[in-house]
Amino acid sequence: MDFSELEPREVLNEEAIPEYEHGMDFLYLGQLVPLNANIYIIEQVLEFPFELFVSPEDTIFFRLLVDNFYNSGLLIITRLATDSGEDLYTLLQFKNWVAQQVKDEFKEDFQKHLRQARFDKKTQEMLKKARGLRNTSVAHIKRDFVLGNIEQDRLNFVELKALRDALNFLLQALSLNKERLMLPIQYHPDVVHPAGADSRSDIQRILDNIARDSNMLNLPEKNPHHWAAFRKDLSEENLRMVNKYRAKVGLPEVG
Repeated sequence: MDFSELEPREVLNEEAIPEYEHGMDFLYLGQLVPLNANIYIIEQVLEFPFELFVSPEDTIFFRLLVDNFYNSGLLIITRLATDSGEDLYTLLQFKNWVAQQVKDEFKEDFQKHLRQARFDKKTQEMLKKARGLRNTSVAHIKRDFVLGNIEQDRLNFVELKALRDALNFLLQALSLNKERLMLPIQYHPDVVHPAGADSRSDIQRILDNIARDSNMLNLPEKNPHHWAAFRKDLSEENLRMVNKYRAKVGLPEVG
């Protein structure tokens, strides 16, 4: 019997299935899908060329959005992967519980399967940094941190995504051969939309509308002379970005 083709009900003890399914739903839908959605939204905002379409004083909302979604993601990661305590529910504790519920004949196969999702040294170091950040300035604010008596390295966005990937991989391993979409359907790039439907996510539509209503995008039509002068100082990359968003809203390319 090929372990890679077995379903949870075949691998786990029958009496463990209800708790296993409840735990998977909580960790998947209640924790990791929101984490992935937070990071997806941050990515969309960070990729948007605000400097082209928006005055700096009009970006407060999006700066706050990135900070808050970052902090939310950090909290989800640390409480799932770094917290400890008998009364706490974490992804790592759930992993250990699942290992105990595996039928005897599959225990060796399951351990081999799980080794692929083991946190490596680099992941452990990032988790340590994330926990320190959470404990000094996110979930709690330490006096010494405010006074500058201790330094706390900030977990950058690339590292946050790497930790997200590690948790995704572990949850997928615990899913026992059941594939799970880690983003809401509306955000997932592999979802096929009906013909003629707007396939953009809500955050993409919001950002596209900001570009559509901006002075920059409409300048060639509203003030061709001003555009001609402005175009001389516009880099080729910024021109490409302008044309990208003009195409999105149905405007012709400009040169």
